[in-house]
Amino acid sequence: MARKPDPALQVLWRDRINRQQTSGLSVDEFCTRERFARSAFYRWRHLLGDNKPSSPPATSPAPPTFLPVTVRLVEGNPYHSPPIEAELPNGILLRIPTANIQLACRVVRSVAAAKTGSGGPQ
Repeated sequence: MARKPDPALQVLWRDRINRQQTSGLSVDEFCTRERFARSAFYRWRHLLGDNKPSSPPATSPAPPTFLPVTVRLVEGNPYHSPPIEAELPNGILLRIPTANIQLACRVVRSVAAAKTGSGGPQ
C-alpha cells in the first residue's frame, strides 16, 4: 500500500520550488545553496506536478505575422495594366508592373521578409 504524502513536506517543497523559480539560480546552484539533493528537488517537482523548466529557454521573439503595408494602383498607360505600388514599413517602395494582386502579394511578402546587406534600412 502506498504511503500518504506528508502535507507539511508538500508545503515545504512547493515553497522550495517556487523560490528556485524566482531566484534566478539554476537548479544546481539553488540546491547547493540550500543544501539538499538535486534528485530530491526534481522528484518533488515531478510529484507536485510542477514540471515547468526552472528557467525559461532563451528564444528570440517571433517575427511579426502582419506588417502595415500601403498598396495602391498607379495610373499609367491606358493600354497596359497599371502597376501596383507597395510602401513597406522599412521605407522600401516597390513598384510592381502588374495588376495581378496575388503575384504582387507574393513579391511584397518576399521583400518584407528579406534582410538587406547594404547597411541601409532593414
